[in-house]
Amino acid sequence: MTTALCGCGSNVFQGFVGEPEKNLLESIEDASTTEDYSRLITAADEIINSSTATDAEKAEAHLIKAEAILGKSNITALDIMAELALSADQDTNPINVLSTSASLEDLIAASTSLSAASDLGDSGNEEQNLMKGIVNTMIVMNTITEEFTINENGDIANSISNYSDSLEAIMYPDPSNTDLTILDYTNEALEGFTNSGALTAEQLTETETIKTQITEIETLNESGENDENNIRNALETIFQGF
Repeated sequence: MTTALCGCGSNVFQGFVGEPEKNLLESIEDASTTEDYSRLITAADEIINSSTATDAEKAEAHLIKAEAILGKSNITALDIMAELALSADQDTNPINVLSTSASLEDLIAASTSLSAASDLGDSGNEEQNLMKGIVNTMIVMNTITEEFTINENGDIANSISNYSDSLEAIMYPDPSNTDLTILDYTNEALEGFTNSGALTAEQLTETETIKTQITEIETLNESGENDENNIRNALETIFQGF
């Protein structure tokens, strides 16, 4: 399936990398600048929102959009694989290693596109499943680090005015969609990494440990605990377990 980047009688990518017309796959392979990736996102959205595009074309557009969002944020699979290896081999806390400067909003948009492609019948190839693992892992880690500063020992280093509120905040990476919890994104990450076949046994064990600790966060949130010191102590124990 190759979807041309044409809409409303004009080609969104006319002149892109010096060629008059390219399809989505060719364009993502040639993209290298923030402008390139931004134009790809726009072109993908035109296909996704088209009343004439087939489900297969929309699914491909969603997959390419997710990849373009990562490209715009200068995130590569090679970098994340290296960081997973660092976390697994050197016993480094992955909360800080796997968080990124990419905006949480962009990461959630990429995850949403990957889920939409799957709903349309395209669960992606091995590389796209690796991307699914990467995107959702970074959502989990960024959600935690936006609320808490975690030192290498797993201790909370920033001042928190209300631990109950902070615990609630990290449960929902996208506050506008409380149907999806941080554990849902964790499960998506593990599924993507597993289906990619790209991780070593040690790296896969690291992702499974992350899921275990995120499950503990959800259990704490559902426990009804309201003592601030108890919540802090429980969270630090969880963070140290990463």
